[in-house]
Amino acid sequence: MLLRNLMPRNVWYVAAWSSQLVAGEPLGRRICGQSLVLYRAGDGSPAALEDRCIHRGMPLSNGGEVDGDLIRCPYHGLEFDASGVCVRMPGQQHVPDATRIRSFRVVERDAMIWVWPGDQTLADPEGIPKHPHHTDPDWQWTSIFLEIACNWEMLNDNLLDLTHLGYVHKRTIGGDPNAHAGAEMKTTQTGNSVHVRRWIPNSEPPPHYKAGHAFAGKIDRWQEIDFVPGLLRLYTGGMDVGTGAYDGRRTGGVQFMGMHGVTPSTATSCYYFFSQARNFRLHEPDLEAKLHDNALATLLEDKSVLEAQQARLLEEPGRGNIDMRTDAGGLHARRIIERLYQGTIFPS
Repeated sequence: MLLRNLMPRNVWYVAAWSSQLVAGEPLGRRICGQSLVLYRAGDGSPAALEDRCIHRGMPLSNGGEVDGDLIRCPYHGLEFDASGVCVRMPGQQHVPDATRIRSFRVVERDAMIWVWPGDQTLADPEGIPKHPHHTDPDWQWTSIFLEIACNWEMLNDNLLDLTHLGYVHKRTIGGDPNAHAGAEMKTTQTGNSVHVRRWIPNSEPPPHYKAGHAFAGKIDRWQEIDFVPGLLRLYTGGMDVGTGAYDGRRTGGVQFMGMHGVTPSTATSCYYFFSQARNFRLHEPDLEAKLHDNALATLLEDKSVLEAQQARLLEEPGRGNIDMRTDAGGLHARRIIERLYQGTIFPS
C-alpha cells in the first residue's frame, strides 16, 4: 500500500468536542486542508467559517473577537456573521454585497461538533453517525483529544487491525500477541461501512480489564469494530470463560464502547477524538481516573508508533508495503475512501 493523500470532503467529520468550543473563544481547525474557524453564536449554536479574513487574509482564529453572532477580524476589525457575510468595515459605511467568506454546515450532536467541509448543498445532518452512549445514563464516558503527525488513513488502519495490541500495548489493553494474531476474525462491508469482528477465547485479561473487574481466571474476549469514513466505534470487553460472551450474554465482566473520531487535517496530520464509555461500576471517580489514564497511555503509544511510521514512509513515499490477512478491514476502508474521494459511493 502506497502512501497517499486522499481526503474526501463530502463527509461529516468531528471538528471538536462540544466542551472545546467555548462561548466567546474562536477555535481554529484545519480539516481536509481547509482552515476553519469555529465559534459559538449568541444563542450558543456553533458556526464554522473559513479562517481567513477577506481583506488581508488574517486568520480569524488568531485573536478574533466574538460578539453575539459576529466574529471580528483581529487585524482591521471587519465583522462577519455566521453565514460568512461581512456586515461591517471600519472606516466606511458601505459594505459591498459580495464581501463574504465561505461558511460551512456545522451540527452539534452527541457532545461533538460536526462539520461538512465539502459541497454544502449535499450536507444532510441525517448522515451524521450516531453515538448514543454519550447521552445514555447507563453508560459513563471520558474523552481525549490528540493531534497526530500521520496521514489519517494510517490511524484507520491501526484501529481496524488490532493484532498490534499484544506488542504496542503490553502495559494497558494488550495481552498475548499470539492470541491476537490467531483471533477468530470476520470482516464484512456494507455500502460505505466496514464491520470487523474479532473473538479471542480463553485469553489472559489485560491490565485495563483487571482494573475494572475481578475475573476468576482467563476470559472470553471480543473486539467488534464498525467503520464509516470519519468515525470508528469499537465495542470491546471480556467475561469469564464459558459464561456466554459469544452467545450474546454479556452481563458481568467488562464492556467498553470506544468512539474514535478520525478527522484528516493535512496529508501528514490528523485529529483524533476518542471517548471510552463503560456500563459497569459507574460513579466511581477513582476507577474513572484510572481507566482514563490507561486509555491515554494506550493512545499515546499509538501516537508514537504512527508518527514513527509516517516519518519513515516519507523517506521513500513511492515505495509500497505488503499486506497481511489481518489488514482486511483496513483495505476495505481504503477502497471506500478512494471511491468517496473520486466522487462515487458503494451501493448500500
